[in-house]
Amino acid sequence: MKRNIRLFIIPVVVLFSALSLISFNREKITVDGAWTIVELQYVKPDGTATSTRPVESDVYFSGSHYSFCWTSQSTVTRDWVIADSIKLKRFNQSLVNTGIFELKDSILTTRAVFALQPMFVNGTAKFACSFRGDTLVLRGLSVISADGISLPAYTTGAHFVTKMIRSSRR
Repeated sequence: MKRNIRLFIIPVVVLFSALSLISFNREKITVDGAWTIVELQYVKPDGTATSTRPVESDVYFSGSHYSFCWTSQSTVTRDWVIADSIKLKRFNQSLVNTGIFELKDSILTTRAVFALQPMFVNGTAKFACSFRGDTLVLRGLSVISADGISLPAYTTGAHFVTKMIRSSRR
């Protein structure tokens, strides 16, 4: 009788254990929402990095659409008509693109429909996506134009890391 009970209990325990492992679901990563960039890092192939903290930024992920805007330039000139040199300085220290995205297996892929940098229109960027506490971290894997040309930084083995927190602005 004890042997029959053991023969019954062992498969039941194994079955429940297997079902528990199969149904175990890691917390799904979601990027939906509004974010503020707190740090951008340019990481060289040797591991050294330089850091920028944007003074203005907004990143939005909603459904399958995204918008990515930031600038590290701030100006004290407050006028509708400003010198081209001031516009160029801001342009060269800003990034703007918007389009569609997909998040699959912690890899975020964006495809720009519009970009301030014309080379990136219809281009794709891939990021390893993770969280560190309340911070969303995007580690750049590749940035490629619609023509298949890689962003020069990536061809040297460098990459970018973007750290952002949920936006408190409404």
